[in-house]
Amino acid sequence: MKKLLIVDDELNMQKVLGILFRRENYEVITVSNGREAVEILDKGVLFDLILSDIKMPVMDGIELLKYLKKSQINIPLILITAYGSITEAVDAMKLGAVDFITKPFNKEDLKNIVYRSIHGEKENYSKQNKSLRNDKGVIYSSGKMQKIMETVRKVAPSNLSILLTGESGTGKGIIAQAIHNYAFQDSDVESPFISINCPALPDTLLESELFGYKKGAFTGADKDFPGKVSMANGGTLFLDEIGDLSLNVQSKLLKLLEEGIYSPLGSTREYKAHIRIISATNQSIAKMIKEKKFREDLFYRINSVMLEIPPLRSRKEDISPLVELFIKRFSNENNKNIGTISNKGLVYISEHHWPGNIRELRNVIHRAVVLSSNNELLIDDFPLFEKDDNSKYNFSMNVVKKDERELVLGILNKNNWNISASARELGISRGSLRYRITKYSLEIG
Repeated sequence: MKKLLIVDDELNMQKVLGILFRRENYEVITVSNGREAVEILDKGVLFDLILSDIKMPVMDGIELLKYLKKSQINIPLILITAYGSITEAVDAMKLGAVDFITKPFNKEDLKNIVYRSIHGEKENYSKQNKSLRNDKGVIYSSGKMQKIMETVRKVAPSNLSILLTGESGTGKGIIAQAIHNYAFQDSDVESPFISINCPALPDTLLESELFGYKKGAFTGADKDFPGKVSMANGGTLFLDEIGDLSLNVQSKLLKLLEEGIYSPLGSTREYKAHIRIISATNQSIAKMIKEKKFREDLFYRINSVMLEIPPLRSRKEDISPLVELFIKRFSNENNKNIGTISNKGLVYISEHHWPGNIRELRNVIHRAVVLSSNNELLIDDFPLFEKDDNSKYNFSMNVVKKDERELVLGILNKNNWNISASARELGISRGSLRYRITKYSLEIG
């Protein structure tokens, strides 16, 4: 039986964590501060892992971490804090913390971190961790996504029109596909899932692409084209970024939704279509209605059910399973033998704001896999993020090598080549900064 030492000045947190890990068959001892933890350790009591809060009276978590290092006590320590920041995380990692998690935390995510910290494995616990879900291709761990997918499973069998809202890159297309897959999972006949990216085509082409056309309807129409609506008959039509539809196309879409009929360009005949329509947008439809850019009656037809997909920065529990997914995918595509990401690397990228959401995360991991020479992704496999309002200098696909070199050199010169001060301002470790000095052959100018 593995043995845990839990250090927290809040008695309620001691009880919660104690119950949580005793249910997982851990032996648990709880104390109220670092000094009490030291007294137990000085008696020679051994633990497989220490789980400690940072902010505590008498002796805090950082001081406890320093004690372990000074005393050469080789027990992994995970820090928990409600005051998490990248600076604090990096400082804790430099002192030897194996991981770092901020309050409020997902219990299943914490169990996963504890398991891999003790066993030195990344995947085994995840395989038995019920919170790490793959719902018809939607990968998640967070409670927010769990609630969304519960709604998805409820509404999927109906024929209700669904509107997915949220920032670009949050995975609305994947969720639309999941709704379709749940809707037709018991069908003996394969039902089509047809998607169209509304802003990708000009208005004139979008109408013909959506509703089809007859031969001779316009110059270049040398044969009949059925259109996406016809192709989706008996299945699902996904309209991505529906806010970009012109008012003319909106009126024809409204008729399809209300009456189930449409007419291809160049035809006087009306056709019936039995389809489920799922729409998505990153725009404020309410604002567009006020500006007379979107039909109010159409809005009410497309959002029988509205699901707002949260940005990645508000559901950071999903970062770890998504990273693992992308590592496996891109390792296979590029014939690499990269199996995971280091704990420090995961903490490092988890502090990023991710304005591009899952799409940005996917691109960052893709780049890291291609460029990495290791069997796991490390901090130095990621480029520097640009500076934003929420952190110091972070990693970003937008920072190319030339920009990164100039950024690092500029900060070094600004701080008179003081490595510690420059590393703090960049938000990276001194080792990472020295690596980049060597990488870019930087010299004092």
